[in-house]
Amino acid sequence: MRVGGPRLAALLTYYSVDWKGVLPGRTTVLCLGRESFYKDIKELRKRTVLNFPTVTAGFTRFQSEWVPLCSQEQTFYQNKHPMDKSVALKSRQYAQFLIWLVSRKVQVHAIMSANLDYWQDAGFKDVCASENIPFVVLSREHPIVPEVCDIVSKRYADARYRFKGTKIAVAGQSSKDVICKRSNVCSEHDVIVTGLPRFDAWFDVDTTRPKRNRSNITLLTFTRGYFADETFKEVLDIFCRSASTLSSESVRFLVKTKDCEDTLAVKMIIKERGLYNVEVDHARDLFDILPESKLVLGYNSLSLVEAVMANAEVVVPAWGQCRSSGDNVMYSEDNANVANVLSFAKNPVEMYDFIDLAIKGSFRGVDQEELDRFVGRYIYRPARGSSCEVSKLVNEVIVANKVADRRAISQ
Repeated sequence: MRVGGPRLAALLTYYSVDWKGVLPGRTTVLCLGRESFYKDIKELRKRTVLNFPTVTAGFTRFQSEWVPLCSQEQTFYQNKHPMDKSVALKSRQYAQFLIWLVSRKVQVHAIMSANLDYWQDAGFKDVCASENIPFVVLSREHPIVPEVCDIVSKRYADARYRFKGTKIAVAGQSSKDVICKRSNVCSEHDVIVTGLPRFDAWFDVDTTRPKRNRSNITLLTFTRGYFADETFKEVLDIFCRSASTLSSESVRFLVKTKDCEDTLAVKMIIKERGLYNVEVDHARDLFDILPESKLVLGYNSLSLVEAVMANAEVVVPAWGQCRSSGDNVMYSEDNANVANVLSFAKNPVEMYDFIDLAIKGSFRGVDQEELDRFVGRYIYRPARGSSCEVSKLVNEVIVANKVADRRAISQ
């Protein structure tokens, strides 16, 4: 890579492009792939008439060969650790040649990234600006917890970060507030609340099965980054002991982990405590697990919104390191709508009792209007239903860009 330089890096990256669903004659958005962003791309491909070829490999690793480590810091790369001219030139060459390679197959009308402040995107933003290609962000990050919102906002402010792309599409109002009202990232008009296409997948999932006929009691892990590691161990202990005393042939106790590392961590805790009667799985999708869940246990995760969308009963631990109100919680019991939809276990005994009630088929009744209001608090869903309306935003910026180009030529 050091010998071949940016052009070889771009060529190798080009070989990683996923061309699924790409058809000639369509508007084409080149996507810079990221974990979880792929879920949005999948729905956009399924529900729109745009092309979304996607870079799947090499994007970070290759650029790391010429970008110094101190400049590989998200957000801060722009001002606190600015890249010198030779480094910036290599990133621009990499981006420019990759775009040219893709354009030999289909014209690139826009580029889409998964966040507004990745250092890996700097060269692409520069090329887009010079070649009049819209650079659009569909932000995979969605800060909701007040304390987290403040941390993100402070990060932007400390870095003196300015967005150099075209538009930013976000999942909900809290993300827009962080970007616009609490920082100087860009103009308020450049941030559009669209929702996340990945949640459109729920339109294709049957969530109508009555809770009493479902088989899963599901625990969603909160082992890393939730600041509640010790309480998670208590919840896991209750979960495993409930499986020992309350399980039957019709009920499965499933711990849904985030990834392989999370699975290993949970299995280690279970082994230390001598509890082996629960399943631990990171491979199965929430779209499969949640519609089969009577009850879902979890904390400070957007996945609990998906559990509500799947019409599962949801219980949140509210003791020890877990809280039911305050600036560091996503779901505050102080809010009437939240309290009407979610249940809060104030101690281990209450958690055990909630599991027992679910197995016996006793569930609280919540009307659909309350459920819809709850989902809307955390994830914006357009009146027409699909968050793939983000494609409308992409088309608008492409059209606006073409109009601007024609005006420039005429002048």
